[in-house]
Amino acid sequence: MQVPVLQKMCSFTFRLVDCGLMFLLLSLTRISAQRKMSLKPTTIGHYTESPCQLCGKYETTVTEGEALSLPAYIDLSELVWASVTEFTWYRNRTQELPSSEEERVHHHGPVLFFLPLLINDSDQYYTYWRNAAGTCQMSVTEVIVVKVQPFDHSVLFNDISESAENIPIPCPEAVEKLCQDGKENIAWYKNFSLIPNESERNLWVYGASKADEVIYTCVCTWEHNGTVLKTSASRRLKIQAPSASHPPQINLPRNGSTETTDLYTTKKLRCEAFCGQNIEDNCHVSWEINGVKVGLQQQGYSVNTTSEVEVSSMRSIFTAILTINTVTMRDLQSKFTCVAMNDQKWDYAVVTLKLRGFMFMGLCVVLLLFFLLAAVAIKVFDIDLALLFRGVFKCCGRSEDGKVYDAYVVYQMDGVDKEREEKVYHFVSIVLPTVLEQKCGFRLFIQGRDDLPGEDRMELVEACIRLSRRLIVILTPSSSTWSDSGGQGSCGQWGCSSSLTTAEDYDCQVGLYQALVHSEMSVILIQLGDMGEGGYTHLSPGLQHLVRKSAPLIWHEGRRGSTLPNSSFWKRVRYMMPWPCSTSFDNQLI
Repeated sequence: MQVPVLQKMCSFTFRLVDCGLMFLLLSLTRISAQRKMSLKPTTIGHYTESPCQLCGKYETTVTEGEALSLPAYIDLSELVWASVTEFTWYRNRTQELPSSEEERVHHHGPVLFFLPLLINDSDQYYTYWRNAAGTCQMSVTEVIVVKVQPFDHSVLFNDISESAENIPIPCPEAVEKLCQDGKENIAWYKNFSLIPNESERNLWVYGASKADEVIYTCVCTWEHNGTVLKTSASRRLKIQAPSASHPPQINLPRNGSTETTDLYTTKKLRCEAFCGQNIEDNCHVSWEINGVKVGLQQQGYSVNTTSEVEVSSMRSIFTAILTINTVTMRDLQSKFTCVAMNDQKWDYAVVTLKLRGFMFMGLCVVLLLFFLLAAVAIKVFDIDLALLFRGVFKCCGRSEDGKVYDAYVVYQMDGVDKEREEKVYHFVSIVLPTVLEQKCGFRLFIQGRDDLPGEDRMELVEACIRLSRRLIVILTPSSSTWSDSGGQGSCGQWGCSSSLTTAEDYDCQVGLYQALVHSEMSVILIQLGDMGEGGYTHLSPGLQHLVRKSAPLIWHEGRRGSTLPNSSFWKRVRYMMPWPCSTSFDNQLI
């Protein structure tokens, strides 16, 4: 690296006792000692083979071809020079170095000069000095000489880090002092390229940007005994982004939150705080357990702290991770406090631990209750849900099947008294069409209403039943002609018949045949009033079989809501019916 300046000398004998020259040497050696990278103290063991007291051991990295002044002590001003009587220099403790100025390597008291440095000068150099009392002291400096090319970054002085727009780069003091008398000249280089017309002690970088983050070198050219020597010093410029400190804001954990864990496992808790923009220090995060701060290494616990600046936002995030080596019951009862502080504010967040199993059991209980309630709701409101489903998916619920009627209505009027006949007629002719056709949009075929006079009754019954999707059978207590006892007729296995085979019996036979044998139709049994003591015994075996499979829907005349489509009775009838053709009013019926 660099050499301190020496006054241009004549060849006359140099006297160490010359006060003026000694003052110059002390100034130069102090300059050389102030280089950041030139002297690095390290710790070594005691030199048992030497009776002298070791003051320190240092290391310096320098560049081949330049001049160097090497001080015996990192700060010569600390030595009491009036009491020093003698200096001796050795290379590797065996080769004594001369004091003659004619030599390339020579010393002037406490300073060793290399004029210039060679690559093989790398070695350890020992300095011994004694005071008037005869006490011996020593220091050791390891000199490492590197080649000029490629550039070795270990020779750099300390970086210049600034965030201002205009940044001054001072020439390191070792070189600046060397050229201070004006007889020498300074030149500046940017990334090893000469900067024209720059010879001041400070180099100003105006409008600094990222492009200016390079290496800057100041070179002092001077002459000694007719030999031109150079001493240089390099340092790097780093442009910092603007910084701003803010009161700490804890991002993690949330105050009052709970972390889940398992017993006898390792658990990590993260404390993360925002403290400003582009802040590298001045913010401290830590963990406390029940109000007691956790050390970096504590029995059962450890804390690792880090800080980083986000590249995009320049946010400074400080983090402390608490590691619980083994979670115990004591940890489940403790309060863990994340603490963040700087010179503006103190903030904290408390977190506790909870066993993971309790949450799992609670979740299972909630899910079980949910499914139980859902099952009960489906059981109780199954019909309402089905009707709601029809209303929601009405556009895709019914496909073309070639049928014309939604239901074929079968009822008996023979053998009933006048009052019963009127009730059956009222239900079949008024109530049933009003509710199912007008209010619900179904299409029914009702015998006596939809047939034309003169039509073949048998053929009409067969055709209309084939064109119907459901068979609605109206049951009455006095349907005597459907009974399989008595003298008027009998009911076979395919339905009801009489000895006269009336048309009223024929539609029942055909309908039950389609439902029981071919399974082409579903039967809806509607019972008008109470069936009496005999119950359903007067019905044909086919109808009794259907009653055993599915209980009839009982319609009570005069009961409140008996003609409303959203009553319980009519909801069940609509549920058993196919999807209606017109569902524009389905939702309001639910």
